[in-house]
Amino acid sequence: MIQFKIRHIPEVASTNTVALEAARQGAPEGLVITSDHQTAGRGKPGRQWLSPVGKNLLCSILLRPPLSPAKAPMLTQIACRAVAKVLKEQYDIASEFKRPNDVMVGSQKICGTLVEAYSSSSELEAVVIGIGLNVNAGTSELPPEGISMMLLKMMEYRIDEILGHILNELGHKCSELYKNS
Repeated sequence: MIQFKIRHIPEVASTNTVALEAARQGAPEGLVITSDHQTAGRGKPGRQWLSPVGKNLLCSILLRPPLSPAKAPMLTQIACRAVAKVLKEQYDIASEFKRPNDVMVGSQKICGTLVEAYSSSSELEAVVIGIGLNVNAGTSELPPEGISMMLLKMMEYRIDEILGHILNELGHKCSELYKNS
């Protein structure tokens, strides 16, 4: 099982950028970078990920999976499905994975992921899974197509608790993947 170690930075350009740099410097699998605010958060290529300060889960998880570079994209699906499972089982919020990298509640986006990797020609060195989950943001703080846990259930949530559930689920899913690769 992956041992996660959370490092919180109040404000960063991008949690993925920090995690990728840590990976290049040899940080071990399981490093999790969280932040209250990103000044240059990224989504799909060419898109920004915007979030109000302190309201949502913004994190990046460093993995060093024993996979070929061609299999790295499957980690996007694994991350999205882990978030959807936690939302359903822990918070009674039905959602589903929508390709390529979103978790949706009906037609509204509650979570986006961004998986970035670096590798040599034949070996996957590291993968960073960025997760942006709308937790406590209000209507005016989200794009028109966005929704948050708070808006769905009319209550505020502890972001650190949600992160713990997601890391636990992601750890289980990665363990299964590693065993089968």
